[in-house]
Amino acid sequence: MEKINDPKKIAQALQELLEKNHDAGEVFKNGLEDTESDLLKNFLLTQAQQRARFTKELEREIYQIDEVPHNAGTFQGSLQRTWMDLKTIFSDNGDEVILEECLEGEKESAEEYERAIRKYNFSDDILRVLNGQLDEIKHTLKAVSSLKDLETY
Repeated sequence: MEKINDPKKIAQALQELLEKNHDAGEVFKNGLEDTESDLLKNFLLTQAQQRARFTKELEREIYQIDEVPHNAGTFQGSLQRTWMDLKTIFSDNGDEVILEECLEGEKESAEEYERAIRKYNFSDDILRVLNGQLDEIKHTLKAVSSLKDLETY
C-alpha cells in the first residue's frame, strides 16, 4: 500500500492525534480527582503532563507544515471521561476503574499512532516525534499493567 503524501491529509492526521492526546490528558486529569492513592495520583499527574507535552510537540509539527492546529478534544473523549466518572462513582474500587480506562485509552492511542505511521508519508522529523511518543505510550501501557497487578494503589 502506498502511503498518503497529501500535505492537507497529513496535517489532518496530525490534528487527529493532537485531539486524542488532548482527550487523554483530560482523562488523566479526571482520574486525579477520583483517587485518594498518592501512587496513582503521581502516576496520573505524570501522564497528564506527558500528554500536554505531546500536544505541544504535535502543534509545533502542524505549524511546520504551514497549518494551524486546533487544540480541542473530541466528543468521544468527553463521553469517555463521563463514563469513567460514572463507573468510578458506582464501583467498589474506583482506582481499578481508573486504571482500566487508562489501559484501554493507551491501547487505543498506540493503535492510532501505528495506523497513522503506516498510512501517511510523514517527514523524518514528524516520524521522529511520532515514534518517540509511541514509545512513551507503550512504556505507559506497561506501567499501567504493572499498577493493575498491584494489590493496593
